[in-house]
Amino acid sequence: MSTKFSLFLLTFIILSGILLLFFSYPIAVIFAVGISGALSSFKITQFELGLLITIIASSLAALASIVFGIPLAYILARYNFRFKEVIETIVDIPIAVPHMIVGIMIVLSFAQYYGFGALLQTLGIKVIDTIFGAVLAVLYVSSTYAVRIIESAIKGLDPEIENVALSLGAPRAITFFSVVIPNIKKALANAILTSWARASSEAGALLIVAYQVNFAGNFVYPASVAIYEAYVGLGVLEAARFSVAMLILILGIYLATRAVLRWKVE
Repeated sequence: MSTKFSLFLLTFIILSGILLLFFSYPIAVIFAVGISGALSSFKITQFELGLLITIIASSLAALASIVFGIPLAYILARYNFRFKEVIETIVDIPIAVPHMIVGIMIVLSFAQYYGFGALLQTLGIKVIDTIFGAVLAVLYVSSTYAVRIIESAIKGLDPEIENVALSLGAPRAITFFSVVIPNIKKALANAILTSWARASSEAGALLIVAYQVNFAGNFVYPASVAIYEAYVGLGVLEAARFSVAMLILILGIYLATRAVLRWKVE
């Protein structure tokens, strides 16, 4: 029995190790190749602005994911209703849609004379090559993760905790903010970080919607688009140094924020 278990566990360890190696090996290689030129990339003003655009857009998208995602996650976790499966499918669609197509959808929906696009045009709100357009693009591809993480946490929370507060006369809104939210703090932190990380890594949709963002009087490539341009125009080695620079910043922010949030919610 123990031999069978050992073989089973050994097999799982080997398979796990292969996947972990697959995750870590390319990161090690790109750092080995690009680290020497990475620091000098931070001295290029256009790339610095591109990184700033990426951080701003992904942060705003993560915030919007939480603001709009919490109510949707709560409804999906706590209520059964007709066409719920349809709503569940809609929530998951952004994961399945190729991101270049997401960009085209955003342009047609918000930047052309169709639907909301016509209204935004009337109000003088621009989408193409703006921070607003970049936020819309990365919000579309990242918000599903926030909704699902929060939904899973609420499902794992015993509804009787809420029912006790409601039975004592507490309004539902007060119950939600004083009972539910404190009990899903870790999930909220994870949702913010995951949606932020996904938003900051986006490239495909940005190539269509915000290829060059009008920012501080300059037309600037978002960081991921700048890396693509470096790859196409200058080659993989040049793209590697910009990639490592972006990884240092994005992973640094991600890991630092993750550590702070975990410390705060403990």
